[in-house]
Amino acid sequence: MDVQNVYGNMHEVHQDTNGRICGELGDAETVSPRLMRISEVDGSCDAMRSIQGVVNWVRTFLALPHPNLGRKGAVCPFVPTALGSDTIWIAEMAEATPTHERISAIMVKYLHLFQQTEPTSNPEALNKAFLVVFPSLINDDTTIIDKVQDSLKASFVEKGLMLGEFHARNESPGLRNPSFRPLRSPVPMLAIRHMVESDLPFLTRETDPPQKRSSYLRSYLFRLGGTLSEGRFNEALDGLIAAEGAIMSSSL
Repeated sequence: MDVQNVYGNMHEVHQDTNGRICGELGDAETVSPRLMRISEVDGSCDAMRSIQGVVNWVRTFLALPHPNLGRKGAVCPFVPTALGSDTIWIAEMAEATPTHERISAIMVKYLHLFQQTEPTSNPEALNKAFLVVFPSLINDDTTIIDKVQDSLKASFVEKGLMLGEFHARNESPGLRNPSFRPLRSPVPMLAIRHMVESDLPFLTRETDPPQKRSSYLRSYLFRLGGTLSEGRFNEALDGLIAAEGAIMSSSL
């Protein structure tokens, strides 16, 4: 199902004089900012919004190689293909002071919308992404983005999805170069995409308590187990055993 058709079933819309769909869409409980494909952004109601800066960042950072990345290829390997197939959607949450509860509710709604939006099957679905940006948080404490991501991550992973947190203060290191900061962005945002085999290191971080690691790895093996390489499968299984062992030890 196309994202516009999904919205047509869920929300009321309004159009500008050129017939372009503008503004926020939503129900009485949770108004959700409208998602736009990257190809729509230049022709949107307000081309100067912060999402244009995000589009530029996607094209000039995520989609290109970086000397500090530690490997060949784009910073995000899926982005060049996603740009070519126009399967990246962006929404801007313009509220001045969004709360943890409000952001969480929006992201849960987008989780369900993501699952319904075409493409929904592999391999094309692997190049699909939703980016939800929060420009009002640029000069504020961005820990709210980290806290929302942490609280929702398990529910996303359970459904075979990843929820990534991006902002200018993100200290998460690159997988191949610990001095590189691939999750820094000009505008705070949360990103939804499908989980893939190479996401395993994000699910086994020692900074996460063993209960979370166990949950992540169970979902990873359930969702991807039949498609994993032998090395990744064994690594995930070893990580799960270690997490379960730590849980048992802590209960003694």
